[in-house]
Amino acid sequence: MYSQINFEQGYIINENGGKTNVLIKNKDWNNNPEVIEYKINGNEKINQIAAMNLKEFSVGNIKYLKAKVMIDRSSSNLDHLSITKDLKNNEEILLLKSLVEGKINLYRYNSGNITRFFYKKKNEDTFHQLEYKEYLNSNRIEKNETYKNQLKNEFSDNSKITDTDIERLGYTENKLKKIFILYNGLDPVTAEGNGKNNFHIYLKPGVGFSNYTIHAPQGTTDIGEYKKNGIAYRFGVELEYILNFNKGKWAIISEPAFQTVNLKVNDYNRRNFEIKYSALQLPFGFKHNMFLNQKSKIYVSGLLCFELILNNDVYTVDNISTSANGRVYPTFAAGYNYDRFGAELKWGSVPYFSSLYYGQPEKLNMNGFSVSLSYKLF
Repeated sequence: MYSQINFEQGYIINENGGKTNVLIKNKDWNNNPEVIEYKINGNEKINQIAAMNLKEFSVGNIKYLKAKVMIDRSSSNLDHLSITKDLKNNEEILLLKSLVEGKINLYRYNSGNITRFFYKKKNEDTFHQLEYKEYLNSNRIEKNETYKNQLKNEFSDNSKITDTDIERLGYTENKLKKIFILYNGLDPVTAEGNGKNNFHIYLKPGVGFSNYTIHAPQGTTDIGEYKKNGIAYRFGVELEYILNFNKGKWAIISEPAFQTVNLKVNDYNRRNFEIKYSALQLPFGFKHNMFLNQKSKIYVSGLLCFELILNNDVYTVDNISTSANGRVYPTFAAGYNYDRFGAELKWGSVPYFSSLYYGQPEKLNMNGFSVSLSYKLF
């Protein structure tokens, strides 16, 4: 369930092993937390403690614990890749996030551009790094995937997991979680977080407010500039993928949409003008959700839109037509959702047209705004 960042029931264990039940501010951290905010009870003041001063803490279905590990911090950034295959391990004390618990536990360390995974057997104290490294070999990027051999050895007593399964296994959280869940015989729905669905589809019909300006000929005083407003009709489908951190506040979105507008200017100084515009818009970007309660939220989004104009007769003057080229442009939106229903105001997605009196089209600008309603399918 995606929600506001609130204080939730949890516990902290200090370095002496003392456990205290508290209310912890659950930020659903992506990177390892540095400071934990907590209350002894709902009416108490907010306390802060450095996460590394705790032996363990838990809130909701999130748990972190401190561990002594050997870790390689080699960069995966192309500009800083190592030229050696071997890992350069150093002993460190780190805060690890528990991902899967069972016969063999899986943990993650994430800080900046460094993500490493570790495992520990239930009856052992040693944390083992799942060894992975990208490096340069004769100007080619290659991978040290020792973790696959580690898992083949550790999972050899489970007939449900084959060597082929492990060879196909990527060094990512989702892939590793799935195979550890399978090995430990856990319910995938429960282990993955109560069946949370990260992917959503919204239907979004709407209207935009377009404009057509005809500029008067230069040096002429008896013909004035002409402006006409019109309605653009649009229908879009928003595809939203919620990112797995910060309580669902961030999402990657795309909103393919069809938009059409028709503007006619008849007998303007004995000339006839017409705009016919039909286009597919393919925007991609990010959305930031701000939850008001469990059912409602407001959001803002920013997208980069690729436009494909479908007709060649965009500008017509006295039956002579001219085409227009599609563009790439930014759009911005703000909206409100209640349960499955929503409304949105978007700027930068509706065309403004202009041409000279003698018919030459000028630059097509996406300066209009649109209003749309939405319905969440799932």
